[in-house]
Amino acid sequence: MSANNPLTSRLSLIVLAVFGLALAGCRTSQPSEVKTGPALQTNSQPDAKVVEKPSLVGHIENVSMYPVPNRSEDLAVSLVVSITNAGAPSTAQGWSLEVSSSGHPTPTVVEAVHVNGMVEMPGTKGQKVDLGKEDLALKTARVPIGSGGAVKGILTFVLSKTSEKSLSNNNASVTVRFKDSRGTLYQTPKTVIGGKASKS
Repeated sequence: MSANNPLTSRLSLIVLAVFGLALAGCRTSQPSEVKTGPALQTNSQPDAKVVEKPSLVGHIENVSMYPVPNRSEDLAVSLVVSITNAGAPSTAQGWSLEVSSSGHPTPTVVEAVHVNGMVEMPGTKGQKVDLGKEDLALKTARVPIGSGGAVKGILTFVLSKTSEKSLSNNNASVTVRFKDSRGTLYQTPKTVIGGKASKS
């Protein structure tokens, strides 16, 4: 019986050592499983911030008026317009011109027309521009204006049975209206064209 005591004690030590290692292994494996939970939560948080709207601002820089070729009773109005965007990327569309004057109590609203050919840049002396390439309606319909971006181009409108003189004498003003990709309506500040028209 006394010879078996050392063997029994050694077996007991081995069993205790195995249990100790097993417990240590369980303890080290638990923290790695707990860390995956918070990591998944932090990755999903940025997705909740992706709600931003376009914020477009338009400005009329120059105005030019001239009789429509072969239709002298109609007046063409070409505008240099710049657009900036402080919000989400967006196209701009639905361009129209509102003309207000003291001679007409109801404003006249016309849609933009596409014109090809080389003409003098509105507001410049002798600087030629290709209307087909600089058409703002085409530019902003094809490529969205990025956040913090800006684009400039020319818009052309035709006023039937209107003369440059009639607008100048009635202190006329123009406003350009347009929409973003969500259908939100924008408009430029009013620009009085009477003074500029008399110089052109």
